Amino acid sequence: MSALDGLLSWLLTLALHATVLLSLAWGLQRLGALRHPGWRELAWRGALFGALLSSVLATAAPALPTMGGWGGTQEAPAASLAPATDKRPDPRQALRATLPGESGLPRVLVPRESTAPNSAPRPSETSFPPAPWRLPGPTAALLVLAWVLGGAPVALRLLRQAWSLMRWTRRQPGTVPRPGSRLPALAADLGQALELKQLPRLRLLEGLASPMLLPGRRLLLPAWVDELSPAQQRALLAHELAHLQRHDPAWRLAQRLAVLPLYFHPLAWLALRRLEALAEDACDERAAALCGSGRPLAECLAACLARGKAPQTITPTLAVAMAAEPGPVVRRVRNLLEETPMPRPIPASLRRTAVAVGLAAALALPGLAITSVANPAHAEGLFSGLFTGTSVTNSNGRDHYLHRNGRTGERQELTLRGDIQFTAAEDDVTRMANDAEFELSVKRDGVERSLRILPAQGGMTRDYRVDGRKQAFDAQARAWLATALPDVLRESGFKAEERARRILAQGGLEALFTEIDRIRGDHSRGRYLQILFSQAPLDDAGFARALELAGKIGSDHALRRVLEAGFGNMGLTDAAQTQLLGLASKIGSDYEQSQLLIALVEKQSIQGDLLIAWREVLAGIGSDYEQRKVLSALLARSEPESTRMALESAQSVGSDYEARKILEQAVPMARDDAGARDAWFALLAGVGSDYEQRQALGALIAGGAVDASLAGAVLDSLEEIGSDHETTQVLRVLAAVMPADPELIARYRAVARRLSDHERGQAERALDRFAVAGVDQSGT
Repeated sequence: MSALDGLLSWLLTLALHATVLLSLAWGLQRLGALRHPGWRELAWRGALFGALLSSVLATAAPALPTMGGWGGTQEAPAASLAPATDKRPDPRQALRATLPGESGLPRVLVPRESTAPNSAPRPSETSFPPAPWRLPGPTAALLVLAWVLGGAPVALRLLRQAWSLMRWTRRQPGTVPRPGSRLPALAADLGQALELKQLPRLRLLEGLASPMLLPGRRLLLPAWVDELSPAQQRALLAHELAHLQRHDPAWRLAQRLAVLPLYFHPLAWLALRRLEALAEDACDERAAALCGSGRPLAECLAACLARGKAPQTITPTLAVAMAAEPGPVVRRVRNLLEETPMPRPIPASLRRTAVAVGLAAALALPGLAITSVANPAHAEGLFSGLFTGTSVTNSNGRDHYLHRNGRTGERQELTLRGDIQFTAAEDDVTRMANDAEFELSVKRDGVERSLRILPAQGGMTRDYRVDGRKQAFDAQARAWLATALPDVLRESGFKAEERARRILAQGGLEALFTEIDRIRGDHSRGRYLQILFSQAPLDDAGFARALELAGKIGSDHALRRVLEAGFGNMGLTDAAQTQLLGLASKIGSDYEQSQLLIALVEKQSIQGDLLIAWREVLAGIGSDYEQRKVLSALLARSEPESTRMALESAQSVGSDYEARKILEQAVPMARDDAGARDAWFALLAGVGSDYEQRQALGALIAGGAVDASLAGAVLDSLEEIGSDHETTQVLRVLAAVMPADPELIARYRAVARRLSDHERGQAERALDRFAVAGVDQSGT
């Protein structure tokens, strides 16, 4: 294997392993299997670094037998001959058994032929290894070049970031804390609590918006830290020392280096963002535990945000800064104020077991081996082995169809221009206009045949070639054209409307169904189905047959367009719509699925038993955003049944923000319909964010008059809000509009008694309007 082949094999293996492992981590988190932040961090980190390790081992395994004289087929020296009863284990085979390659995985291991004439072949030598992936040399080189050129800007940016961090470290900016400062004593106390072997050197720096750790155990603090209270200083130092305890500066650099070869992979960048966010969350939780509350650290983060609005010193990207980006800081402040209980640490033995199991799973993944070839049979063009697919274009009345299969080498190409007429069987051209053009080329089984027909005086001229050599257009050529032309016309979709009408007129609906069933390509099959829906009236049985044919379309976009045509011009019965929804649930793209369902909501009725089918298809949308768009379209119908179904389906939405947007849109129906109100509050109870719950309740209260029943439901829902601040905000808004009912006021006071003294005072003062009105607020 050449260096080029080895590098490309590793890149493709890395892409495969990273996709599998990172998708697994993403899926486990989406399914709620990684609720503990420690497990989330271990899963993302294990997936990122595990893909690198397993891909290196999978690519290097075939080379192990040839390294260091380990050739399994080398001739044994005479002195090593032993009786047949010698069963001592071979350490080389034991090592190879632990690596991918001979453990039943698809590896390209082509054993060398034995040089010993009488030596018996080993099992590995007589087995049939998997066939290697063969790519033309230019294509392999192009893939590697594209990876290098695409990664060069990412690598340069990382180098600039590393250089900036080194400059900061060498400059040694800042000054030591002033005499009498509490910072050194607090750092020493926290270092003992965290069992740090060595404390960082503290430096204060003017113009710094956020604390940050630098290599060499140096902790830079903004000069305004001396203005903070002792509790806030302790929280700030606890957060930064927790980073040091976790070795986050080293992990931050290692993670960015691990993402570098995977710069093209979106899940790798997602893993990087998740890991950096999880590191900040873990240090926030550790600081809150050491300080007894998250509020001091939240106040420090808020101070960092306030100071960051003014021109400040630029923070190096690779430095571990406490509040480098405003967006995540707001989320962290909210989490700290909600006083979320800190999860118990994962036992070290359990972590080691999980790492071992994960590593074993990663090593079990198959690898890919690339062999580049320079044979002209494989090197027809630079992209010949890379391109597989179909293209259909129209330019200035010239239709061009090209289908190429890079793995088999097959190709079909048809060019039509002008008025061309074919025989009824579509096995030949009968007439061409003066400006018409016809050219057909088919390559199959390594043989390329082409035919070009042009109008001429009194007829047509035919130029028939086989592998580029001109041949007579004889009976064999006519037989080839009679087979190839109908197939290419069918697959290209050229003159589809004309052909579909002719087939309907000659053989009816069943003939058109048969013709569509012969089409292999998604583009042409979808086009004929769209023509079918627009030309022929279908009953439920015919519609079901059309959906069966549409189900063979692999492209989500093409399938969506076909299904939209299916209900675009006619009203569907409940049975037909149920069948369509069943097929819509098989669309893999959340975007295409949501676009289809939104169009269906706008053009078809939704009631009765259809709601069951709608619930099933909505449950299959993985994207919270796309699911919310569909639910929003359902809510826009302002129908009680569809509103209740939308709110019930929204309970599967994982994003608290998207759930809140649904709740806000459903406010009018929740006020008018009792069933919709129950579903509204059930969805609200599943929202994890106290802030989003408060926003939704605020919209509900502001949506109109508030009677005693609605006010009581709001008060009951406050049991789900853990934040005293958010609860108080809801109570104050409610107190301004709720009816002057003594029993309701008593329930209000019961909720307020659970709050802290400060928040309770604010909630109680909101009731002053009832005291002015002379309403008894005693609750007795």
